[in-house]
Amino acid sequence: MKTITRFSIGYLLFALYCCFFTAHAEEHIPLDPVMRLGIYYPPISDNVSRADVVVSFSLWVQEQAKSVGVKAADVMLFDSIEEMSEAFDSGIINIISAPPLSIALHFKRENLADGFYGIRAPGKLNSVILLARTDKNINSIKDLRGKRLIIPEHHELAEMFLDTLILKTYHIPYKKLFSSIDILKKDKRIVLDLFFDKADVVLVNEGAFELMKELNPQLNEKIKIIASYPTKSKSYAYVNKNYPFRQKIIDNYLSMAMSVRGRQFLSLYQQDLLEACSVKELDAYDELAKEHQQLLKK
Repeated sequence: MKTITRFSIGYLLFALYCCFFTAHAEEHIPLDPVMRLGIYYPPISDNVSRADVVVSFSLWVQEQAKSVGVKAADVMLFDSIEEMSEAFDSGIINIISAPPLSIALHFKRENLADGFYGIRAPGKLNSVILLARTDKNINSIKDLRGKRLIIPEHHELAEMFLDTLILKTYHIPYKKLFSSIDILKKDKRIVLDLFFDKADVVLVNEGAFELMKELNPQLNEKIKIIASYPTKSKSYAYVNKNYPFRQKIIDNYLSMAMSVRGRQFLSLYQQDLLEACSVKELDAYDELAKEHQQLLKK
Protein backbone atom coordinates (compact mmCIF):
# COMPACT_ATOMS: atom_id res chain seq x y z
CA MET A 1 0.00 0.00 0.00
CA LYS A 2 2.90 2.35 0.88
CA THR A 3 4.60 1.49 -2.39
CA ILE A 4 1.50 2.52 -4.34
CA THR A 5 1.22 5.76 -2.37
CA ARG A 6 4.84 6.69 -2.95
CA PHE A 7 4.46 5.96 -6.67
CA SER A 8 1.30 8.08 -6.88
CA ILE A 9 2.94 11.04 -5.14
CA GLY A 10 6.04 10.72 -7.26
CA TYR A 11 3.98 10.59 -10.42
CA LEU A 12 1.99 13.63 -9.31
CA LEU A 13 5.16 15.63 -8.63
CA PHE A 14 6.58 14.63 -12.00
CA ALA A 15 3.38 15.69 -13.77
CA LEU A 16 3.39 19.04 -11.97
CA TYR A 17 7.02 19.57 -12.93
CA CYS A 18 6.25 18.83 -16.60
CA CYS A 19 3.35 21.27 -16.58
CA PHE A 20 5.51 23.97 -14.97
CA PHE A 21 8.36 23.37 -17.38
CA THR A 22 6.04 23.46 -20.41
CA ALA A 23 4.33 26.65 -19.28
CA HIS A 24 7.69 28.26 -18.45
CA ALA A 25 9.11 27.25 -21.84
CA GLU A 26 6.07 28.54 -23.71
CA GLU A 27 6.29 31.80 -21.80
CA HIS A 28 9.75 32.48 -23.23
CA ILE A 29 9.14 31.30 -26.79
CA PRO A 30 8.82 34.44 -28.98
CA LEU A 31 5.47 34.73 -30.75
CA ASP A 32 6.21 34.51 -34.49
CA PRO A 33 3.15 33.12 -36.34
CA VAL A 34 3.22 32.73 -40.09
CA MET A 35 1.49 35.46 -42.10
CA ARG A 36 -0.68 33.79 -44.74
CA LEU A 37 -2.75 35.66 -47.30
CA GLY A 38 -5.73 33.80 -48.74
CA ILE A 39 -6.98 34.96 -52.13
CA TYR A 40 -10.28 33.96 -53.71
CA TYR A 41 -8.97 33.37 -57.20
CA PRO A 42 -11.94 32.97 -59.63
CA PRO A 43 -12.98 36.68 -59.60
CA ILE A 44 -9.48 37.80 -60.64
CA SER A 45 -8.77 34.93 -63.01
CA ASP A 46 -9.73 37.10 -66.00
CA ASN A 47 -6.82 39.47 -65.30
CA VAL A 48 -3.93 37.33 -64.15
CA SER A 49 -2.72 33.72 -64.11
CA ARG A 50 -2.30 31.65 -60.98
CA ALA A 51 1.47 31.68 -61.36
CA ASP A 52 1.58 35.48 -61.60
CA VAL A 53 -0.64 35.85 -58.55
CA VAL A 54 1.50 33.51 -56.45
CA VAL A 55 4.80 35.08 -57.50
CA SER A 56 3.71 38.70 -57.09
CA PHE A 57 1.77 38.27 -53.89
CA SER A 58 4.35 35.98 -52.26
CA LEU A 59 7.02 38.65 -52.58
CA TRP A 60 4.60 41.33 -51.38
CA VAL A 61 3.46 39.29 -48.36
CA GLN A 62 7.07 38.52 -47.44
CA GLU A 63 7.82 42.24 -47.39
CA GLN A 64 4.77 42.93 -45.23
CA ALA A 65 5.67 40.10 -42.86
CA LYS A 66 9.18 41.48 -42.43
CA SER A 67 7.85 44.97 -41.78
CA VAL A 68 5.73 43.77 -38.83
CA GLY A 69 8.35 41.42 -37.41
CA VAL A 70 7.15 38.08 -38.78
CA LYS A 71 9.75 35.88 -40.47
CA ALA A 72 7.53 33.49 -42.43
CA ALA A 73 4.85 34.37 -44.99
CA ASP A 74 2.84 32.56 -47.63
CA VAL A 75 0.04 32.97 -50.19
CA MET A 76 -2.78 30.49 -50.74
CA LEU A 77 -5.23 30.58 -53.65
CA PHE A 78 -8.75 29.25 -53.17
CA ASP A 79 -11.31 28.22 -55.78
CA SER A 80 -13.99 27.67 -53.12
CA ILE A 81 -15.09 30.60 -50.95
CA GLU A 82 -16.46 28.14 -48.36
CA GLU A 83 -13.06 26.43 -48.01
CA MET A 84 -11.40 29.82 -47.76
CA SER A 85 -13.78 30.84 -44.97
CA GLU A 86 -13.02 27.65 -43.03
CA ALA A 87 -9.28 28.25 -43.41
CA PHE A 88 -9.73 31.80 -42.10
CA ASP A 89 -11.78 30.71 -39.08
CA SER A 90 -9.23 28.03 -38.15
CA GLY A 91 -6.23 30.37 -38.47
CA ILE A 92 -4.67 28.67 -41.49
CA ILE A 93 -4.85 32.04 -43.24
CA ASN A 94 -4.99 35.36 -41.42
CA ILE A 95 -5.53 37.88 -44.23
CA ILE A 96 -8.17 37.52 -46.96
CA SER A 97 -8.78 39.13 -50.32
CA ALA A 98 -12.16 38.56 -51.98
CA PRO A 99 -15.17 40.45 -53.39
CA PRO A 100 -17.09 42.27 -50.64
CA LEU A 101 -20.38 40.44 -51.17
CA SER A 102 -18.59 37.08 -50.98
CA ILE A 103 -16.98 38.14 -47.70
CA ALA A 104 -20.30 39.40 -46.32
CA LEU A 105 -22.08 36.15 -47.20
CA HIS A 106 -19.45 33.59 -46.24
CA PHE A 107 -17.24 34.98 -43.45
CA LYS A 108 -18.10 35.32 -39.77
CA ARG A 109 -18.22 39.01 -38.97
CA GLU A 110 -16.83 38.52 -35.44
CA ASN A 111 -13.56 37.17 -36.90
CA LEU A 112 -12.92 40.17 -39.16
CA ALA A 113 -10.82 43.21 -38.34
CA ASP A 114 -10.54 46.32 -40.49
CA GLY A 115 -8.45 46.09 -43.63
CA PHE A 116 -7.90 47.87 -46.93
CA TYR A 117 -8.84 47.89 -50.61
CA GLY A 118 -7.52 49.30 -53.84
CA ILE A 119 -9.37 52.21 -55.44
CA ARG A 120 -9.19 53.83 -58.87
CA ALA A 121 -8.58 57.36 -57.54
CA PRO A 122 -9.61 59.45 -54.52
CA GLY A 123 -13.40 59.58 -54.35
CA LYS A 124 -13.89 57.28 -57.35
CA LEU A 125 -16.08 54.20 -57.18
CA ASN A 126 -15.80 51.00 -59.17
CA SER A 127 -19.55 50.38 -59.23
CA VAL A 128 -21.31 47.50 -60.94
CA ILE A 129 -23.12 49.08 -63.89
CA LEU A 130 -25.85 47.84 -66.20
CA LEU A 131 -25.18 49.04 -69.75
CA ALA A 132 -27.53 49.07 -72.73
CA ARG A 133 -27.24 49.97 -76.39
CA THR A 134 -28.72 53.35 -77.20
CA ASP A 135 -30.42 52.03 -80.36
CA LYS A 136 -32.49 49.33 -78.62
CA ASN A 137 -35.05 51.63 -76.96
CA ILE A 138 -33.91 50.56 -73.48
CA ASN A 139 -34.40 53.32 -70.94
CA SER A 140 -35.08 51.44 -67.72
CA ILE A 141 -35.42 47.97 -66.19
CA LYS A 142 -38.96 47.81 -67.60
CA ASP A 143 -37.56 47.56 -71.13
CA LEU A 144 -35.38 44.46 -70.63
CA ARG A 145 -37.80 41.62 -71.40
CA GLY A 146 -36.60 39.47 -74.30
CA LYS A 147 -33.24 41.26 -74.65
CA ARG A 148 -29.81 39.65 -75.08
CA LEU A 149 -27.68 39.73 -71.93
CA ILE A 150 -23.97 39.21 -71.18
CA ILE A 151 -22.79 38.93 -67.59
CA PRO A 152 -19.24 38.54 -66.20
CA GLU A 153 -18.11 35.17 -64.92
CA HIS A 154 -17.58 34.71 -61.17
CA HIS A 155 -19.24 38.02 -60.32
CA GLU A 156 -21.63 37.25 -57.48
CA LEU A 157 -22.40 40.91 -56.79
CA ALA A 158 -23.32 41.72 -60.40
CA GLU A 159 -25.62 38.70 -60.61
CA MET A 160 -27.39 39.41 -57.31
CA PHE A 161 -27.78 43.10 -58.18
CA LEU A 162 -29.37 42.27 -61.53
CA ASP A 163 -31.61 39.58 -60.08
CA THR A 164 -32.82 42.01 -57.41
CA LEU A 165 -33.72 44.60 -60.05
CA ILE A 166 -35.58 42.06 -62.16
CA LEU A 167 -37.43 40.52 -59.22
CA LYS A 168 -38.65 43.94 -58.09
CA THR A 169 -39.95 44.83 -61.56
CA TYR A 170 -41.08 41.53 -63.09
CA HIS A 171 -41.36 39.21 -60.05
CA ILE A 172 -39.38 36.49 -61.85
CA PRO A 173 -35.66 35.57 -61.74
CA TYR A 174 -33.51 37.31 -64.33
CA LYS A 175 -32.68 34.00 -66.04
CA LYS A 176 -36.31 33.75 -67.18
CA LEU A 177 -36.52 37.26 -68.59
CA PHE A 178 -33.85 37.49 -71.31
CA SER A 179 -33.91 35.84 -74.72
CA SER A 180 -30.25 34.80 -74.32
CA ILE A 181 -27.65 34.97 -71.55
CA ASP A 182 -23.92 34.64 -72.22
CA ILE A 183 -21.17 34.53 -69.61
CA LEU A 184 -17.77 36.01 -70.43
CA LYS A 185 -14.60 36.47 -68.39
CA LYS A 186 -13.23 39.85 -69.34
CA ASP A 187 -15.05 43.14 -68.82
CA LYS A 188 -13.34 44.69 -71.84
CA ARG A 189 -14.57 41.88 -74.08
CA ILE A 190 -18.09 42.30 -72.70
CA VAL A 191 -18.11 46.03 -73.48
CA LEU A 192 -16.83 45.38 -77.00
CA ASP A 193 -19.50 42.74 -77.62
CA LEU A 194 -22.14 45.27 -76.62
CA PHE A 195 -20.58 47.87 -78.90
CA PHE A 196 -20.59 45.46 -81.87
CA ASP A 197 -24.24 44.51 -81.29
CA LYS A 198 -23.62 41.01 -79.93
CA ALA A 199 -25.77 41.90 -76.91
CA ASP A 200 -28.40 44.43 -75.91
CA VAL A 201 -27.53 44.65 -72.21
CA VAL A 202 -24.38 43.85 -70.20
CA LEU A 203 -23.02 44.06 -66.67
CA VAL A 204 -19.46 45.24 -65.97
CA ASN A 205 -17.51 47.24 -63.42
CA GLU A 206 -17.34 50.98 -63.93
CA GLY A 207 -13.54 51.10 -64.05
CA ALA A 208 -13.36 48.86 -67.12
CA PHE A 209 -16.05 50.86 -68.92
CA GLU A 210 -14.33 54.18 -68.18
CA LEU A 211 -11.05 52.82 -69.50
CA MET A 212 -12.71 51.55 -72.67
CA LYS A 213 -14.33 54.95 -73.26
CA GLU A 214 -10.94 56.63 -73.05
CA LEU A 215 -9.65 54.31 -75.75
CA ASN A 216 -12.78 54.53 -77.90
CA PRO A 217 -14.93 57.70 -77.46
CA GLN A 218 -17.54 56.22 -79.83
CA LEU A 219 -18.76 54.12 -76.94
CA ASN A 220 -20.50 57.20 -75.57
CA GLU A 221 -22.72 57.30 -78.66
CA LYS A 222 -23.79 53.66 -78.64
CA ILE A 223 -23.81 52.72 -74.93
CA LYS A 224 -25.50 54.19 -71.86
CA ILE A 225 -25.82 53.32 -68.17
CA ILE A 226 -29.34 52.41 -67.03
CA ALA A 227 -28.60 51.18 -63.46
CA SER A 228 -25.68 50.92 -61.06
CA TYR A 229 -24.75 49.46 -57.68
CA PRO A 230 -22.11 51.47 -55.78
CA THR A 231 -18.98 49.64 -54.67
CA LYS A 232 -15.51 50.96 -54.13
CA SER A 233 -13.47 47.99 -55.27
CA LYS A 234 -13.86 44.54 -56.81
CA SER A 235 -11.93 42.99 -53.90
CA TYR A 236 -11.64 43.88 -50.21
CA ALA A 237 -8.87 42.72 -47.86
CA TYR A 238 -9.49 42.03 -44.17
CA VAL A 239 -7.31 40.75 -41.32
CA ASN A 240 -8.34 38.08 -38.83
CA LYS A 241 -9.24 39.74 -35.52
CA ASN A 242 -7.36 37.02 -33.61
CA TYR A 243 -4.10 37.47 -35.51
CA PRO A 244 -1.57 38.99 -33.05
CA PHE A 245 0.01 41.27 -35.65
CA ARG A 246 -3.23 42.52 -37.17
CA GLN A 247 -2.91 46.10 -35.94
CA LYS A 248 0.61 46.42 -37.30
CA ILE A 249 -0.63 45.23 -40.70
CA ILE A 250 -3.51 47.72 -40.67
CA ASP A 251 -1.21 50.56 -39.58
CA ASN A 252 1.21 49.63 -42.34
CA TYR A 253 -1.27 49.58 -45.24
CA LEU A 254 -0.45 53.11 -46.44
CA SER A 255 3.20 52.26 -47.00
CA MET A 256 2.20 49.22 -49.06
CA ALA A 257 1.29 51.39 -52.03
CA MET A 258 4.69 53.09 -51.88
CA SER A 259 6.67 49.88 -52.35
CA VAL A 260 7.40 48.12 -55.64
CA ARG A 261 5.50 45.05 -54.50
CA GLY A 262 2.61 47.19 -53.39
CA ARG A 263 2.37 48.71 -56.84
CA GLN A 264 2.29 45.20 -58.31
CA PHE A 265 -0.50 44.34 -55.89
CA LEU A 266 -2.52 47.31 -57.13
CA SER A 267 -1.82 46.67 -60.83
CA LEU A 268 -3.16 43.12 -60.56
CA TYR A 269 -6.45 44.60 -59.38
CA GLN A 270 -6.23 47.53 -61.83
CA GLN A 271 -6.26 50.06 -59.00
CA ASP A 272 -4.15 53.13 -58.23
CA LEU A 273 -4.39 53.72 -54.47
CA LEU A 274 -4.91 51.84 -51.23
CA GLU A 275 -7.44 53.00 -48.65
CA ALA A 276 -8.48 51.66 -45.28
CA CYS A 277 -11.83 49.87 -45.11
CA SER A 278 -13.86 49.00 -42.06
CA VAL A 279 -15.82 45.84 -41.36
CA LYS A 280 -18.88 48.09 -41.12
CA GLU A 281 -18.73 48.64 -44.89
CA LEU A 282 -19.95 45.08 -45.40
CA ASP A 283 -23.35 46.07 -43.97
CA ALA A 284 -24.44 47.47 -47.36
CA TYR A 285 -23.91 44.05 -48.95
CA ASP A 286 -25.84 42.42 -46.13
CA GLU A 287 -28.76 44.69 -46.99
CA LEU A 288 -28.60 43.73 -50.67
CA ALA A 289 -28.53 40.03 -49.81
CA LYS A 290 -31.43 40.47 -47.38
CA GLU A 291 -33.53 42.32 -49.95
CA HIS A 292 -32.73 39.69 -52.57
CA GLN A 293 -33.82 36.85 -50.26
CA GLN A 294 -37.08 38.63 -49.40
CA LEU A 295 -37.89 39.10 -53.08
CA LEU A 296 -37.17 35.43 -53.81
CA LYS A 297 -39.60 34.40 -51.08
CA LYS A 298 -42.32 36.56 -52.56
